[in-house]
Amino acid sequence: MSAQMKQVFNLRTFFSFIKKIDNKHLYKIEPSSKNILHNIHISWLNSIHSKSQSNFPVYLKKEKDHAGVKNTLCYGFIEKTFDLYPEMIVFYEDECNIKNESVLKLMLTVPKQDIMQYFFQWQRYRKYWWSSTTTTPSLFAVKDMTHGPSTIDTQIVAKFHDNEIIVENVSISTVKNLSEHTAILTCSMSLETALCTLLLDGVLNKTTNGYLRLHNKMAPYKISFALNCQDSNNQQILEQLATLIYSKLNARHISTLLSNFSLPLQAQIEENLERGVTYTAILSDDSLKNGIFQLLNSSTMLKEQVHLSDFEDYASLICSK
Repeated sequence: MSAQMKQVFNLRTFFSFIKKIDNKHLYKIEPSSKNILHNIHISWLNSIHSKSQSNFPVYLKKEKDHAGVKNTLCYGFIEKTFDLYPEMIVFYEDECNIKNESVLKLMLTVPKQDIMQYFFQWQRYRKYWWSSTTTTPSLFAVKDMTHGPSTIDTQIVAKFHDNEIIVENVSISTVKNLSEHTAILTCSMSLETALCTLLLDGVLNKTTNGYLRLHNKMAPYKISFALNCQDSNNQQILEQLATLIYSKLNARHISTLLSNFSLPLQAQIEENLERGVTYTAILSDDSLKNGIFQLLNSSTMLKEQVHLSDFEDYASLICSK
């Protein structure tokens, strides 16, 4: 696993090596990785909300004194150990472990007589969410439960060929409750481990062309650009067109990247593929005449023709899937 994890940290657009101290490797988290961290965070929160909104309220920890808490036996708190996404990640080579500092946790208080029902439900919920974040849904599984005097624990794991990574802990406890009639269910995960797990899966599940393959939901950038400019007089106009589209897509909250247009066309495309960009819009001289350009899908490597006038709405549609 150590060799495989090194492949993740060698992804130059996602991490930069800082230094090594004994068996501890320090890496800077690049913007592409920060975007994935954001996607993981938002998707995790949405998954909690979607499973709880019709059954019980969920509050931020700072709202723990909310009056409604005292009037219900079933409610949840969300805790996080960070204010900003991490700037650096620490990898312990000997143990093949990642230092987990950015943790998200749901603490759900439920009636004690229903705790096992909730426990099994949330195991399924969390496994389903993890499966929805990857192009390899079968990667994730629930481990056997372990019993303590007043606790039961299990984990969601990513089962790679030669090892497994614990990606989320799910546990129940009947101690430290607000009431003798309630029990606490806890789900907790680390952003650092989640990031490396999804990138490792993307590395091991590469496209036929050998490029990183990420689920559309987690891709750091949904759309980027490449310029196929044969007439040097059009270069500046095409760059301005790409910048205009970039601004309009970002205004619609579609994560978009401006490429390095000084590179040859194929190098521009390859740079986007290395970043895990889902779609590359290839603008050409003809795009200035007829408004049509090619949209490359990184998963299939197929190109479709799209008209500039339709692209904003079409991008919103395909990037929401």
